[in-house]
Amino acid sequence: MLYDHEKIERLKERYPEGTRIKLITMSGEADMPPGLMGTVDFVDDIGQLQMKWDNGRSLALVPGEDSFTTVLKPEKAQVQENKPDAPLIGADGNIFNLLGIASRTLKEAGMEKQANEMFDRAGASCNYEEALNIIGEYVNFVEKDGLKQSENDAEQFGMKLE
Repeated sequence: MLYDHEKIERLKERYPEGTRIKLITMSGEADMPPGLMGTVDFVDDIGQLQMKWDNGRSLALVPGEDSFTTVLKPEKAQVQENKPDAPLIGADGNIFNLLGIASRTLKEAGMEKQANEMFDRAGASCNYEEALNIIGEYVNFVEKDGLKQSENDAEQFGMKLE
């Protein structure tokens, strides 16, 4: 089968890596529900959008056969270069704790839209590793110098026992 090189190049320009997609329907895939969100990984040589879906799947979208809408196009400079540093204070690896730290850091940096987007994407992820990767797209986790972490849980969380 011969593929139109110009058409594929247009698809690559229209759906660059990082573009967020909302699924309407996917032909032949009953377990891909309408409204499912995903991120374009790349457009392949036959014009399919290779996707990383928020449910952990990696099925390709076929323009013209599958129905979907573009939700967000990536802003490379903002996403890649302007990630604020999020201090790891008392972080124990709990994903909800890390989401809270990252969300607060983004909001303090005036990036409330990104904080909400990050929270929604990470919340819809299927596993810890995927959620952690999503958080890492928005913030750089750094150790906070000069702060001593307590081994006492009550002290660590600001509670005073008498």
